[in-house]
Amino acid sequence: MPFWIPQASGDRPRKCGQHLLIAALLASFAVVPARLLSEPIRPLVIATNQPETSYEGKWQRRVYEEAFKRLGVPIEVALMPTLRMTAMADSGVVDGQFVRVFGYADAHPEQVRVEEPIYQVKFGLWASSPALNLSRLEDLAATSWIGIYRRGVEQCQNSLSGVLPGDRVSSVSTPELGLQMLLAGRVDFYCELDAAVLNALYLPEFKNVTSIRPLLMYGDPIALHPYLHRKHAELAGRLAAVLKQMKADGSLERFRREVKYELTGQ
Repeated sequence: MPFWIPQASGDRPRKCGQHLLIAALLASFAVVPARLLSEPIRPLVIATNQPETSYEGKWQRRVYEEAFKRLGVPIEVALMPTLRMTAMADSGVVDGQFVRVFGYADAHPEQVRVEEPIYQVKFGLWASSPALNLSRLEDLAATSWIGIYRRGVEQCQNSLSGVLPGDRVSSVSTPELGLQMLLAGRVDFYCELDAAVLNALYLPEFKNVTSIRPLLMYGDPIALHPYLHRKHAELAGRLAAVLKQMKADGSLERFRREVKYELTGQ
């Protein structure tokens, strides 16, 4: 059957042109979806201040790589200093952050908390000498001990300044330096988060150290949560469900054991 019915001598070219145009448009609509589907999905950029070589850095990466794999969402991990991470997350350049405290979103409205925490941390005083014992933080006042804390850790600074004079408390820049001072006997105790101490103790320079121990753990546990930029808010509930599932099936603890063995052989 012909595509047109001749009405006049000039009708054929006009009708053919119209049909060719329609055919071309239909062909272009058929091609566009296939082209778009072939384009790779941009990975979410998830930021951390923990290097991949550290205990916490390796463990956190393993947890999130598995979690997002279960979600079917590709991710890319970006290492950056804490202040830069904050700025880039608020602006939306970074899609998420490995860990922040529960109330972080109060001061950062662009951020959405994933309601399932990845783990908890606690503050403590750490010692190397087996002769030291302490039952309460307030009992420090009755000792002659000298202590240190990591610079910027306000809870340690506030806790110690409330019970010790300023000449018996000072700060250091890193957990590694704090532990080195303990081992050298230059100070009696070091105030730090338990996760930061473990992170340092699993470094090669502390491989054979067995004397570092908690002198006193104090305060309530602090839950650390993943955070996502609000443009990915719908993903927060799904990620929370996956993390809860991973806790239940033992994946998080299994990853901890694997990472510890990789770093220490134990």
